[in-house]
Amino acid sequence: MAKDSKSVQSAGPNREQSAHAVQQALALAMRHHGAGRLSEAKGIYQQILQTNPRQPVAMHLLGMIALQVGQDDIGVGLITRALAIKPDYADAHYNLGIAHHQLGRLDEAVVSYQKAIDISPDNAATHFNLAIALQDLGRREKAAASYQKAIDINPNNAATHISLGCALKDLERLDEAVASFHNAIAVKPDSAEAHNNLGNAFKELGRLDEAVASYQKAIDIIPDYEEAHGNLGNALMDAGRHREGLKYIRNKTGVVEFRIGDPCRFTIVGANLKSLNL
Repeated sequence: MAKDSKSVQSAGPNREQSAHAVQQALALAMRHHGAGRLSEAKGIYQQILQTNPRQPVAMHLLGMIALQVGQDDIGVGLITRALAIKPDYADAHYNLGIAHHQLGRLDEAVVSYQKAIDISPDNAATHFNLAIALQDLGRREKAAASYQKAIDINPNNAATHISLGCALKDLERLDEAVASFHNAIAVKPDSAEAHNNLGNAFKELGRLDEAVASYQKAIDIIPDYEEAHGNLGNALMDAGRHREGLKYIRNKTGVVEFRIGDPCRFTIVGANLKSLNL
């Protein structure tokens, strides 16, 4: 019994030392990974897994490298295996959602994002990406609710206010869309995209003078903003100011082009490589 007791006592420090060594190795690998030195990071992740085949962080991040180099099935498989080992690994669910999203597997992306939210409900980026996936699926009301949740968590992101405004505009909730675009401008006054989208909302409301002013502000910020030029030209034409409008809707060869309004662009937030949770 004394021998067994001694073995147990000595095993404790060894396990602690091993866990510390894994943490150090992961930290080094992640520095390489974040700096784009994928080969070095991959080698360290593989070394960790040779010693501990069930180390979920190394497995997850090795999967991320596979995704980064276009090995999609391998990457998804590795992250899925990491989650089988550690089901409450929020970052892995989040990154699996991004992988599914980028591969066009929208239903799977929604499931993964929702699992990440269930574990870590205060991550604004996850709510934002969930909203984009829901929007892509045509589930507009739920998308708007997810954008709003992201804003509740982080009200200082202009892109989220713009995205909510676009979602509300698609739902024909135009006054609310105008408010969202104003919120974006309050956060980032030099956002040409916010001013342009505000102009689109004003135009749909028939508030042409305000639309013209918004488009002009977008152009003041980015003088070669083609969509804003086209939108301004169309708004001026609708307001009966044809001579002014033609100036903005002529292309470089002098041919008149009637451009449609600038569509909202939704770009998902990138992968999370920060967590070292074991």
